[in-house]
Amino acid sequence: MNPPALPSQPGSALLSGDQTLTDAVNAALDSGDADLALQLCAERKMQVPEDVEAHRHLGVLHAARGERIAAIKAARRACELAPDDPECWCALGQTHVLLNELDSAVQCFAEVVEIDAASAQGWHNLGTVLKQLGNREAALAALKNALLIDSTRADTYLNLGSLLAELGRFEDAVECLERAHQHDPRLPVARSRLAWQMLEHGKVGRAEDLFRQSLTMDPDHVEGWFGLGRTLEDAGQAEGAQAAYLNALRRRPDHAMALGQYLALLRDDKSLRANADGVAAPWLEHAERALRDAVVKDDAKALIGYGIAKYHDRSGSYRAAAEAGRLANAARRRIAGPMDRAALRARVDGLIDTYTAELFQTRRNFGLGTNQPVFIIGLPRSGTTLTEQILGAHPLACGAGELPTLGRLAASIAGSERSLWQAASLLDESGSKQMGGEYLRALRDGRPKRLLRISDKSPLNFFQLGLAAVMFPAARVIHCRRSAPDNALSIWMENFGVDQCYATDFDDLAFFRSEYERLMAHWRQVLPLQMLELKYEDLVADVDGQVRRLIEFLGLHWDDRCLQFHHHARAVQTPSRWQVRQPVYSRSVGRWRAYAEHLPELARAFNDARDE
Repeated sequence: MNPPALPSQPGSALLSGDQTLTDAVNAALDSGDADLALQLCAERKMQVPEDVEAHRHLGVLHAARGERIAAIKAARRACELAPDDPECWCALGQTHVLLNELDSAVQCFAEVVEIDAASAQGWHNLGTVLKQLGNREAALAALKNALLIDSTRADTYLNLGSLLAELGRFEDAVECLERAHQHDPRLPVARSRLAWQMLEHGKVGRAEDLFRQSLTMDPDHVEGWFGLGRTLEDAGQAEGAQAAYLNALRRRPDHAMALGQYLALLRDDKSLRANADGVAAPWLEHAERALRDAVVKDDAKALIGYGIAKYHDRSGSYRAAAEAGRLANAARRRIAGPMDRAALRARVDGLIDTYTAELFQTRRNFGLGTNQPVFIIGLPRSGTTLTEQILGAHPLACGAGELPTLGRLAASIAGSERSLWQAASLLDESGSKQMGGEYLRALRDGRPKRLLRISDKSPLNFFQLGLAAVMFPAARVIHCRRSAPDNALSIWMENFGVDQCYATDFDDLAFFRSEYERLMAHWRQVLPLQMLELKYEDLVADVDGQVRRLIEFLGLHWDDRCLQFHHHARAVQTPSRWQVRQPVYSRSVGRWRAYAEHLPELARAFNDARDE
């Protein structure tokens, strides 16, 4: 909504002709001169002390500088002078947003739409802040209202698309992001957001095209450079990924994710030393300083620390790698907190109590008869990606990556996290077939037709094997195992999400592993699915024998391409993306011993499992 026309005011040395204050302020900001914008408002306020427009702009300008007292005073004064003007409440809301006072911002934007229910900008702002606060359903309604009023708002389509993606509504998200681009083809962020959605759903080629298009529109689009780097990593193009990350860092040296990913990819020191202009650019030293800087936020420290740890690990500097890993995990733990051991124990108890041999016997006719799904499970970093890569090299098989579908179906059936383990016991025969059909659609989406086996390698699906058995009684399970201390070290040095609270502490990792072992022992006794245990160390020692054993278990004819899995061109979207593009190697076996003196807590936590 445009601001109301101003009454005639005394002349200004800084305004030209009949230029309004709003036009002059916007012009100054567009040219990057915030000081001039502030001077314009101050001059108007001196001439007309209770000028609404001046107070309104002053609130936002002071907030942008972090000057809270002056900002709130000015923005509130504008609302006092014009309590029925939605623009004043909108400015006060924007002031609170800039000061990171989101709850107060919501109240202001709610006032905007109360005064003017046809304010598309008001609904857009309200939805945007509600989304930031995590109130997704209310945000969804507000953003939709904005588009009902004005269906051409590219920025609203952009926010709505991102929100729908968070809600798992991929097709709707893609449609919104495409509409954002249609209504503003010059908007590079619409292309890059759409590209991220394509990447997250395994459409790597399409994602690369979209990221490159966003950079054609704006070569300084940092999100586009970072996204291109991640895409090229998934496609196995290490040098291209490094170059993309470096382009992001040259434009924004504090980009923690780009810095962490860049360092994690480096194989030597050459790229640390020069930027495009040949000027010294010591990115490792820059990262080390950031990791120890009290001003740097914990989420950035974690991302940078994991990258430093990987760089030092690769160069054999184990003490430095251990120290960086310790700082990264401490930062992540301050954000995520410790693992809730009581909740995990209760979940495993619930699964064991619910899924008995009798339950499976009474449901033996439930689900779908297809044996196409293959569930690859185990702890993260236990060889699940390697196993899927071997399977995917067979011409009649394919890997679908880590699908969230099984866990999502369990949550939709149970209705709450507290009773999540009861999901399959709540299904009747018709429901088991319906849910099975929904899972199959996700498993087969975008895969070639006429495949005999398609794998889902979400490691933590070991929690959902009861549901899998009820939906697909003919499915196969591959249980990947790895030496406990090696497995724990690999998890601890990896950048997992904040929801994986067990990953930041070796004692929590030991507890998590013990509960996982307890659950797997139960599944071995009662689960009516064929299950193969594949130990990483056995695979390393006898590649030919173990791969043949795997292919035989899957009921497939032998194909020599399964031994050349590292030449398979499929994109890989997990931390193991580089390992699986090499022949099986033994240097990861017993890797924990190189860290024994630097991480004594690792040896203590897994004292009974060191010789597995």
